[in-house]
Amino acid sequence: MGTEEVWAGEFGDAYHKRNWVDWQRRIPFWRGMMFRTGARSVLELGAGPGWNLSAIHRTCPDVVVGGVEINEGACEMAHRANIFMMDELAESAELVFTVGCLIHIHPDNIWDTMRSIVDASYRHVLCVEYESTEEEEIEYQGQSGLLWKRPYRQMYEELGLKEVAFGRVGKSGGFDNCIWGLMEK
Repeated sequence: MGTEEVWAGEFGDAYHKRNWVDWQRRIPFWRGMMFRTGARSVLELGAGPGWNLSAIHRTCPDVVVGGVEINEGACEMAHRANIFMMDELAESAELVFTVGCLIHIHPDNIWDTMRSIVDASYRHVLCVEYESTEEEEIEYQGQSGLLWKRPYRQMYEELGLKEVAFGRVGKSGGFDNCIWGLMEK
């Protein structure tokens, strides 16, 4: 079974239940990011139940928000929160982002996925991910082939983007301990 099938199925359902997010704790982060970018449209790849998009909508109600998610259960939760969801990256936005999504993309697909993100963005790409100076597979929930740390910001630079800001987020802000990198075309 491939990684997409794993996340689209029961394992993905269990992931969203196990990793439930108090999205309101993320509002300060998103308020700052939306001020920094001035984006009027955002698109999240790997949006899950729409927690980040809910925080953005609460922060900036006039911003058009949308998400891409392959897990039907998560999409249903997002729809109940009035978040527009799709199952493939078919739209464009001023800001396209991931939060803990790229870490779950198999090495065979990571470059194509990141190129699709760059192509979908009018201006900014944001990644909030576990970073490492080189690709490193991490066992996840007792399984291999489901999580990789990588130098995501460097990889985006190799795809032609320029890093304009980066920082750390953590538990106090409603995230895991991750690095965020804001990139610009």
